Amino acid sequence: MPYRTVKIQLFPKPEQEKRMLLTLHACRATYNDLNEYCRDFTKRYDEWRENMGVEEGEDASLYETDTNPLPRFPSEFELTAKAGEFREINLWRRDAYGTAVREVGCRIYKAYQRWFDSLVDDSSAGLPRFRSEGKYDSFTYTAYEQYRLDTQGLFRGKKPRMFLGGIGWVRASDNGIIRRYPVSCMKQAVVSRKKMGKSNKWYITIFCECLEMPDNRTWYMDAETPDPVGLDLGARRVATLTDGMVVENHRTMRKNEKKLARIQRKISKTEKGSEERRKYLGHLRHLLKRIEDSKNDLLQKATRSIAQDRTKIFVEDLSVRDLLDLQDNKESRKLFRDASAGTFMRLLRYKGEETGSEIVPVNPAYTSRICTKCGKLNDPFSEETFRCRFCGFTKHRDDNACVNVLRRGMGFDILGTSSIAGITEAEAEVRKNVTGV
Repeated sequence: MPYRTVKIQLFPKPEQEKRMLLTLHACRATYNDLNEYCRDFTKRYDEWRENMGVEEGEDASLYETDTNPLPRFPSEFELTAKAGEFREINLWRRDAYGTAVREVGCRIYKAYQRWFDSLVDDSSAGLPRFRSEGKYDSFTYTAYEQYRLDTQGLFRGKKPRMFLGGIGWVRASDNGIIRRYPVSCMKQAVVSRKKMGKSNKWYITIFCECLEMPDNRTWYMDAETPDPVGLDLGARRVATLTDGMVVENHRTMRKNEKKLARIQRKISKTEKGSEERRKYLGHLRHLLKRIEDSKNDLLQKATRSIAQDRTKIFVEDLSVRDLLDLQDNKESRKLFRDASAGTFMRLLRYKGEETGSEIVPVNPAYTSRICTKCGKLNDPFSEETFRCRFCGFTKHRDDNACVNVLRRGMGFDILGTSSIAGITEAEAEVRKNVTGV
């Protein structure tokens, strides 16, 4: 069953923000109390093993007796109930939203389950840490009944609002989610804070469990169905398609490198904990947020446009991390990181599921080096322009590669139709490895 997440920015009033911060602080304090409670269990468990003489790697349950039972780690339900007890004991936490505070029990339980799993590979793995101020930045609504969108048009003609339990109606950036997903598929939501100097930015991420998604449409070669396209990933061009569409790399991080370096130099000259340091850290977060938003806006719009207008898209089946490791100099690696090809493919895949576009992976071997005119394999090159050493054909390397991706996806032999006797031994070996012929 497919899942989707939708992130919406919130604009709380000062009084609402105080209540949100109170809930956040109550959740953090409860998390630390539960962490201490769980650490006490680990200490009792270690003492029990030592007293019973359990050796490393042995099954501790074999040493259990009726008079000296094995200490059991508390269940998720027990930790949730314990979180409610901590909330009742501390009077100031009673003003926080109760469900959000009790949900902390689920978080600490999952944290310790991950720790138990990590002990299998690394016996020295550290316990889950205590959360200090600024290190705990979210709380959770476990069901739609605890928050809701303005589906009845209560604020029609005004800026969109969203109701949050324990907070009230908070102004939101967009309620367009209602048009895309029914309320019945909305499950839990996480309210998160992002510190920006002295101020905070608030977001709510809604998890949707979609019961029905559009099926991938079957591709037919007729006039009514758009032709399939090939897509090539790159650095200077994030993506190039055979129908002429190009997604350029705007190099947002590269353009702001000098600003980042200047702010970081100022931070390095300030004392830790000083007001001046907090000011420059706020400037750094603002700049990084602008870079992130600019890059995300470009990728979201580009992938939506590609997925909406095309039925079948052939893409290279490659690891972006491996592609990054192949770059032999610092500038090329920076360019690839700025392109965010991994994020581009992740967005394209899920938008393809929503719009019914079929994303088909294709073997990427030698797609940049094979000439689309004569089908001959050329030597490796680093220039942007592809020049065939056999027929003299010239084309942008990404335009040449995306055509090869399309042809290979449609089942054609992109090394040409000439006999093996008419090509070199190296080309014949490549043909055999790629096509099996």
